[in-house]
Amino acid sequence: MIMNGKKYLIPILFVCLIAGQIGITYAEDYIPHLQVTTTNTVLAAGSKGSIGITLYNSGNFDVTEIEALLSSATPGVSILGGSQYVNNKIGIGASASYSTTVMVDQSVAVGAYPISMVLSYLRAGRGIVTVTVPLTIVVNQPSLPAVKITASASKITPGAESVITLTVENVANSTLSSIDLTLSSISPLLAVTSQVNYHITELKQGGSISFDTTIRSLENTPIGAYSITAQVWYTNGSGVETRQTVNIPLEVTTSKVIKSPVITITNLNPSRVIPGQQFSVDLQVSCADAAVYNVKAVLTTDVTGLISPLNPTTVSIGDLTVGGNAKFTYILLLSGSATAGDIPLTVNVKYIDSKGVQGVATETITIPVENLVQFSLMEDMVIIAQKGSTQTMEANLLLVGTGKVEFTKIQVLPDTHVNQIAGSTEYLGAIDPDSPVPFTLKYAVSNSSTTGDYNLKLRITYLDSRNTQQNSTLSIPLTVTNSSPVIPPPSSDGGIWGWLRRLFGLQ
Repeated sequence: MIMNGKKYLIPILFVCLIAGQIGITYAEDYIPHLQVTTTNTVLAAGSKGSIGITLYNSGNFDVTEIEALLSSATPGVSILGGSQYVNNKIGIGASASYSTTVMVDQSVAVGAYPISMVLSYLRAGRGIVTVTVPLTIVVNQPSLPAVKITASASKITPGAESVITLTVENVANSTLSSIDLTLSSISPLLAVTSQVNYHITELKQGGSISFDTTIRSLENTPIGAYSITAQVWYTNGSGVETRQTVNIPLEVTTSKVIKSPVITITNLNPSRVIPGQQFSVDLQVSCADAAVYNVKAVLTTDVTGLISPLNPTTVSIGDLTVGGNAKFTYILLLSGSATAGDIPLTVNVKYIDSKGVQGVATETITIPVENLVQFSLMEDMVIIAQKGSTQTMEANLLLVGTGKVEFTKIQVLPDTHVNQIAGSTEYLGAIDPDSPVPFTLKYAVSNSSTTGDYNLKLRITYLDSRNTQQNSTLSIPLTVTNSSPVIPPPSSDGGIWGWLRRLFGLQ
């Protein structure tokens, strides 16, 4: 039995040895072959430092296609540069080094903080190997302010630009150099409108420097406390580059009444027009209380289509300051079929206010339309009268127009040759277009008149469609003689009766 046991002992040991060797090889293939070491990982809060990183190949194979990615999940610890590193090959026993820039915010307390490296490389025969390597940043001292910034004349006026004076003072125990300062506003109501970047080559301990900056606030900025932010980079006496954030307090002490623009549109010549007439509308746009920009006037004609524009209905006016005005003209044509009355036209003035908001002012322009009224006599008359005589004139008054007139009166106008007497005026009442109205007037030829050719003038007074009194004048040729005129034979046209016979086709 013992002999038989010895017989199988050696093969079993060999198998176990082989199995163990295979297991070690298998494990070695997946052991990370790159060792990571770091230097300069101790930083002060608020400082920036260059961290050294070394990758050492401690394995038995070359590694290729190396890539290292650094990231920080710690608030206040940031990777500013060198977060990615790539190397084509690191041989057996060789190493590769590089540096990355880490920033520790001034708010980070003293302590140890992790950053993470994801390291991947190609291992011959085994593919890509990826491992996560934890690294540690040590903050050994808190942030001690080295720069003090104060503001004088820090009261801000809403809706205006305010100049404040900033003083930068070195409160550290050493000289500061390469000071870079950047101003910004964290409030949407305030903006830095002047230079925002400043460079100071050197500032000795206890030294200070001042400069002016311009802050603009919106009109709707309420009373209260505000601030702007200064990011300050400097190199301290130990040669460490440090960042410090300083909030500079400001104050809004007075409120400003927000004014909205008032746009008025004025018709400069509201004259009356008659059907078929071309006319112009002269308008003026005035601005009050607040300026407006990109002003345009747009005319909308009447819905009946009785008025047609003869020039563009959109007029570009430009910008208007407070108290400013602009004039422009529309040329229009009134249809011959228009009746007496008022025709409204709409003018829209569009603009952009100081807040960038689109606004519009609307005004209705009234076009007064009058009837076409023209008087004439049915007869072609020529009067011959002896001076000093009294004359009687019979004729027919004809209205040529588009509407009737009311309360019509006709009278002889006196002058140096003609005198008014009883019967020189006659009331005719209402007159319709194309309806002759007979009238009889008396007048006296002045004794002092000289002989010659003159005009007998008749004045027609009436009320138009708006019950407004209007006047029209007719002139009849008048010849003044020294002797009685020869009475001409009756007119062949038969006078009014002849006109009636012709109207009804009787002659």
